[in-house]
Amino acid sequence: MTADFSSIIERFGVGKRGSLAVVHQGTGYFACTPQAPYDGSLGVAEQTRQLLAKAEGRLAEIGSAKQGLIFCAIMLADMGDYAAMNEVWDEWVSGMAPPARACFEARLASPDLKVEMIMVAAAASA
Repeated sequence: MTADFSSIIERFGVGKRGSLAVVHQGTGYFACTPQAPYDGSLGVAEQTRQLLAKAEGRLAEIGSAKQGLIFCAIMLADMGDYAAMNEVWDEWVSGMAPPARACFEARLASPDLKVEMIMVAAAASA
């Protein structure tokens, strides 16, 4: 038996493998990467700028904004890029109460991908 959760879960950008974002009971969940196709010639700072601009669009789509972020998990392909990513992040969250966050090194899906983030935010309920 397959349960129907469509009345309590709103899905955005539903694809074969996953949804771009999901909202349940006023909380939105999504992962975000820089602009595809990924440009490995860009440094982590520029990839982070691209990612955060994309995240702002996704937050707006689910009825939120960066001020509504609750948690962010940041994955870097190389922890040597931590300071450069943080410079962009710090500028992005300047003037607001930042979310809780964690940052770790991970082997990402593409060798051209230097940063990926998982975000949880307060959002419009389904």
